[in-house]
Amino acid sequence: MTGAASASAFWAQKSHTLKTSPQPTSVPATAQSPSLKTNGTATEKSHMVLKGKSNRVSTTTTSTKTDWADSDEDDEFMASFSAFKNPRIVSLEQQLEQKDVSIEALNAVLDTKNVRIAELEHIVERNDHLIASLENEMEMKDANIEQLHTTNHKQFLYVQELVSEVDGKSRRVQDLEAEIDQRCARIRELEVDLESQTQVSVDGTEKSDPKTDTMATEVINPVPASKAQADEAAPHAALSVCSPIITPVDQEQRHAENAPKSPTTGKELPSKQQGPAINTSMFPKLWTPDMAKKAAPVEKPKVLKMALDMSKFGKKSTPVAQKTEASSNKRSVTPTHSLSSKRRVKTAEVPEICLTKDIREMTHAERVIFSNGPDVTVMLGTIVLAMLPKYVLMQCSSIAYKYFSSNPNATSITFAAGSMDAEAAKAHLEWMAEMTYQGRVYSITLNGDEKNDGKNLKICRAARVLGLKNMYVGHFTKLLCDRVRSRPSRQFMSLICELAYPENDPIFECLANNLVNQTLDKDETKLSKDVRELCAQYPLLGEQLAKVVQRIKNSRAADRRRGPKSRAQSSDSPRK
Repeated sequence: MTGAASASAFWAQKSHTLKTSPQPTSVPATAQSPSLKTNGTATEKSHMVLKGKSNRVSTTTTSTKTDWADSDEDDEFMASFSAFKNPRIVSLEQQLEQKDVSIEALNAVLDTKNVRIAELEHIVERNDHLIASLENEMEMKDANIEQLHTTNHKQFLYVQELVSEVDGKSRRVQDLEAEIDQRCARIRELEVDLESQTQVSVDGTEKSDPKTDTMATEVINPVPASKAQADEAAPHAALSVCSPIITPVDQEQRHAENAPKSPTTGKELPSKQQGPAINTSMFPKLWTPDMAKKAAPVEKPKVLKMALDMSKFGKKSTPVAQKTEASSNKRSVTPTHSLSSKRRVKTAEVPEICLTKDIREMTHAERVIFSNGPDVTVMLGTIVLAMLPKYVLMQCSSIAYKYFSSNPNATSITFAAGSMDAEAAKAHLEWMAEMTYQGRVYSITLNGDEKNDGKNLKICRAARVLGLKNMYVGHFTKLLCDRVRSRPSRQFMSLICELAYPENDPIFECLANNLVNQTLDKDETKLSKDVRELCAQYPLLGEQLAKVVQRIKNSRAADRRRGPKSRAQSSDSPRK
């Protein structure tokens, strides 16, 4: 009855606290621990149903949850179930907590890394700006360096021209000093001859009256011996007088000399006078009819002239040596030569030809002799280049020396057509001819402007073909080799290869050595692309480069065979 009353009361209250029993859920079977298996007290339950609370109505005013347990055992079972946890779950929970802690630590590290990355990005950006500014500055400095290279090269060429000009002026000064010494020697010779002639003329004259000589000596100074001595003393004075000053005593002395000697009727004066001579210039002179007839002729008026005799420095058609032949018989004095003309009279004297001696270092007298002998014709194929003395051509050209030594009767020498430029060859031949009559010596110079590279190289090739000694063209080689070593252009290298003279061309060899040193790779056999193209265009350059590369390989192989000790000894030994 009690159960029925409670049920009716429940439905009458329309309580919403009734809970349906939960759906049966499957509980996964957990692995049994070894202790449970051994004891065998635990029972396996595959499914478990939880019941709700009882449906009885609460007598209290406070609302409580309904207990659906059928008995107390069900409550105890639920409590025991909630208190028991699987060790695996506990370990997983602990691992989960550790993972959370590690995640938080990693997040903190990640934040730190992000801040560092931002700082590094800022530093990189700043460095990029700095690199860009440095690159701009480097480009400006490269341009400045190129400009300085160009300026330095132009100044170097100008210095070379100045050095060549200074050398020419130094040789001119030496020639002038030698010529001055020769003229001084000639002047001394003339003074000695003049003194001897004056002594002879003084000894041949009659002695004058002692009284008159004594009077003249006390009154006036002696007059210069001759006009030649006055001319020699002229450079030491600003102006000079051609005729001496005539004093009354001198005029009286001349009248006394010209007057006829008459026999004396009165007392004669003693031959030796005592006391000072009487100066008669203070006594009046009376005129007599004979005085006008026997007076000395009137002297010419005084004439002023410059201290230097300009007639000595004028051009003369013939050398001075021909005028001094008469006096050279008396005294052995070397004749002097001034500037000769092209139409000099040839003599039979044969010069001494020495190929190792530079004609520019010879004196003018030695160079003039090379104009003697026959003139020979120099031809380029069928073109007549010039006619010049045979001896000067043999002195300057080794090829001409060998040819005319083998053919002494030959009147011409012919070079192969197209072997050199005609104008360049004429320049060398004209220089040889001028060395036989010019008072100064000089060398052919090259134009330092790059637009004249072709003309300069043609002059160098003509010198090689003509056989000029290296002493005459050494400044050509130095100037052009310096151009080769300072970044030459492709056009300049092509001109060198085109106008090269393989038999003897130091400029072409310098170009080959410089190309090998600048473009040879580590394998000692591979050249750069530009050099290979140039070799393909000019096979002669390829052959020369192959020789240089082979020489380098042989030298390095010899160094390897000698070993490091021998190389060290060779490097320590003093170079000669």
